[in-house]
Amino acid sequence: MGLHLWRVLLAGVFLSGVTARADLVASFTREGVTDSRMDLLPALCLQVGEPATPFLTPGAFQVVWKGKLVIPRRQRLIFSFEGKGTASLKIAGKEILTGTAELVGAVSDSTRLNPGEHDIELNYSSPPDGSATFRFFWEEPGFPRQSVPSSAFKGDANDATALGAMQRRGRFLFANHHCAKCHVPGGGLGSAPMPEISEIGPILFGIGDRASEEWLRRWIAEPHAIKPSTRMPALVDGSSAEGLQQASDLAAYLAGLRADATDQAPQPAAAHDAKQVQDGGVHFHELGCIACHQSPDKDAVDSTRVPLNQVASKYLPGALVAFLKKPDAYHPFTGMPDFKLSDAEAASIAAYLSQASAGRQTGHPQDFPPGDAVRGGQVAESLQCGVCHPGMPMSLPKLPASLETIFKKDWATSGCVAPAERRGKAPRLNLDDPDRAALVAFAKAGSGSLSRDTSAEFVRRQVEALRCTACHAMEGREPLLSGLHAESQALVAHLPKINERLDQTRPSLTFTGEMLYTTAIESMIAGSAEPRPRPWLGMRMPSFRSYAAPLAKGFSKLHGLNPNGPVVVNTDPVLVETGKNLVGAGGFGCNTCHGIGDVKPTAAFEVEGVNFKLVPARIREEYFHRWMDNPSSVTPGTKMPRYSEGRKSQRIDVLEGDAKKQYDAIWQYLHAQ
Repeated sequence: MGLHLWRVLLAGVFLSGVTARADLVASFTREGVTDSRMDLLPALCLQVGEPATPFLTPGAFQVVWKGKLVIPRRQRLIFSFEGKGTASLKIAGKEILTGTAELVGAVSDSTRLNPGEHDIELNYSSPPDGSATFRFFWEEPGFPRQSVPSSAFKGDANDATALGAMQRRGRFLFANHHCAKCHVPGGGLGSAPMPEISEIGPILFGIGDRASEEWLRRWIAEPHAIKPSTRMPALVDGSSAEGLQQASDLAAYLAGLRADATDQAPQPAAAHDAKQVQDGGVHFHELGCIACHQSPDKDAVDSTRVPLNQVASKYLPGALVAFLKKPDAYHPFTGMPDFKLSDAEAASIAAYLSQASAGRQTGHPQDFPPGDAVRGGQVAESLQCGVCHPGMPMSLPKLPASLETIFKKDWATSGCVAPAERRGKAPRLNLDDPDRAALVAFAKAGSGSLSRDTSAEFVRRQVEALRCTACHAMEGREPLLSGLHAESQALVAHLPKINERLDQTRPSLTFTGEMLYTTAIESMIAGSAEPRPRPWLGMRMPSFRSYAAPLAKGFSKLHGLNPNGPVVVNTDPVLVETGKNLVGAGGFGCNTCHGIGDVKPTAAFEVEGVNFKLVPARIREEYFHRWMDNPSSVTPGTKMPRYSEGRKSQRIDVLEGDAKKQYDAIWQYLHAQ
C-alpha cells in the first residue's frame, strides 16, 4: 500500500502521540524484525524484560532515529549522550559523536551549525540483556547543558511509520473495545499484557437505582446515536420489532438491579432553585467541562465530545450528584475524572445539567413494547453482557472463537470489523472506515503485541484517550479548551470580576516527565497532591485514580528517566544564605510572585507562582536549571522573567555573576526550608 493511501486512511485515525508533534522517524530492529513509529524525543528507559516496542519481543535491539535538526540561528553546539549501550550521532552525514558502554562521558567537539534544517541520524544499540537508557543533550556558550527538546526536531512520516501508526491504532481499538474478553486467548496474555486489555466496563450492580428504565431502553437499542463516541456495541437491532422487544426486556431486567431492596418506586426530582442552577453553570464553565462535553442543551452530534442532552432523562433523583462526587465508583476506568467536588458544587452542577437538558434527549424513532425482566435476564445471558460488565449473566461455553482463531482470519471479509454487508450476526461496533482499516492492519501484525507494552507508548495513548490536551498545551499545540471555552462563557456573564483574577493559564505537559519526580506526577493525577500547587486556578486538576501510577511512570520514561521520587540534597549553610538573599527583594525578587511556606507573595497582582515550599517534593534539578536559564524556551509566553543571558547573571556582584552558581545557591535554599 502506497504512502498516499496510508495517509488518507490515517486522516480520521488516532495516531500514537497525535496530541504532540511527532518529530523523528524511529526504526527499531530486533532479530531481523523492524518496527517503525514517529518519536517526540530520542529517549529510552527500559528494564530487562521490557520490549523496545510492543511489536518486538524483549531482548537486545537497535534503533535509528532520523529527521532534521532545526537551528534558528548560527550556533556552536556541543552534543552529548547519557545512558548505557552504544550510540552515535551524525549531522549532515558526518559523524559527530560516538559512545559505548557508559555514555555519560561521550561529548562532541564544538560544532558550528548555520540557521536552517540539518539532517540528523542517531543510532543506538542496547546492552545484550535488552535493557536501555538513552538521552540526548546539547549546550553552547549561550545556554547550559540540557536535553534537546522536541521542538528542535522535524521529521516526515514514511510508509513504515504510517503502517506502524495504523497497527498501533488498531491495537488500541482492539483493547479499548474489550475484544479479548469475548475472544479469550487460550494461552493467556502473560504477566504484563497491554494495560488496557485488563480494563472492565461499568459495573451494573444497582443500575436500577441510578438510571431510568426509559433511558436504558433507548441506550440498548441505539447506543451510538445517544453517545457518538461510545465503545458500547449495538447488540440488538433497534430498527426491528425483535430488537425493540429485547431492548425493553433487558432494560426491565437492569431496572430491577437495585441496591435498595425495597419495592418503593423512585421519587420524582425536586424543582431546582434558580440560584443553584446558576451556580452550577458557573462551575461547568470554570472547570472547563465544555472541552470534553457538548452543552447540555445541544443535540448529540459531536463525535469528539460527550453529549449531555441525556442527563435529565437518564439519572434518577440523587444519582447524578453521587456520580459527580465519585465518577469511578461503578466504573474504575471511566474517562470522567473526579474533581473532588463539594456537596454544594456537585448539587449545583447536577441542577444546571438537569434543567438545561430537560426535554433535549435523543429519542428513538419507534415506540418500545412493555418489557419483561425475566426475559431480560435471558437476553443478558444470550448477549454475553457479563463479558464486559462484571456480575452480569454470561455463558462461557457460548463465547465466540478464541483469540488465536480470529487472528488467522481476514477481518475485512467477516466478523465485527467487516462492513455491515459482511458482518453477519456479529455485534455492530462503533467503528468508521479508518478504524476498520487500522484494525485490519493490526490483525496482520498478529496478536503478540497484546502480551507486552512499553510505558512510553502507554502514556502517549492515554494522553489522547483521557483528553489531557483538552485542558493542557503540549508540544506547541494549544489546548482544545482555548477554542471551545467561549461556548460556555455566557454562564459566567453575570460575574463582573470573572476576568480580573490571577492568571488562569494551566501548565503545559511538554516537559512533565523531565520536570517532575514520578511520585509528584502520580500524586497530581491521583488527586492526592496536598496542598494544590496552583490553588488560585478556577479549573482544578481532576483525579484519574486508576491511571495515576502507570501514567506517572510513562511520563518519566518518555523522557528517558528512571521513575523515582525526591532525592536528598546536602546543603551548604553559606550557599543557603546566598540563595535566600537571591530570592528576596534584594536579589531577583522571586518572592514577589512566589510564596515561601506560610509567607505569602508580596505583590502577586496578575500572576502567582507555585509556593517554593513544594519544590523539593516536585521539581527535578535538571529541569530547575533549564527553567531558570530561559523560562520562555520552556513555556512560551510565561510571565516568569529571565535573569541571565549567556550564563551571565544580572547580579554580577554575587558569586562572580555566574548564573549557574547563583541558581545552585537558590536550589540549596529551596531544599533547606
